[in-house]
Amino acid sequence: MNEHRREEIWEALSDLFVDNEIDYQEIADKVRGVDLNSLERILFEEVAPYCAPNLSVPAPPVWSGFQRENLQEGILAIIKENQTSEWKRFKHQVYVAYLRWKYQELWRELRRHVEAA
Repeated sequence: MNEHRREEIWEALSDLFVDNEIDYQEIADKVRGVDLNSLERILFEEVAPYCAPNLSVPAPPVWSGFQRENLQEGILAIIKENQTSEWKRFKHQVYVAYLRWKYQELWRELRRHVEAA
């Protein structure tokens, strides 16, 4: 997958973490063609660690969509940070496990739409 396509997928998946109604079908249409294992990995290991904190506050600041440039910079910073030490990778994997648990229903619903597309 090229860099541009990956960034499109990040942007589509980030819509799962806005404080607004989720249009699963629209997201599924945007990620069409990506195999489910890759999509799940990108969601939980790249997008969710950056975007999920938006939903962890009483009044989420992002409700209409993440800014593309900030999203890209934030995700790339997380990826780069995880390459710097084993301890950071370990902490990231623990956080990813938590995100997989917390947002399992969100993934199931998206997966259902992707499989139906």
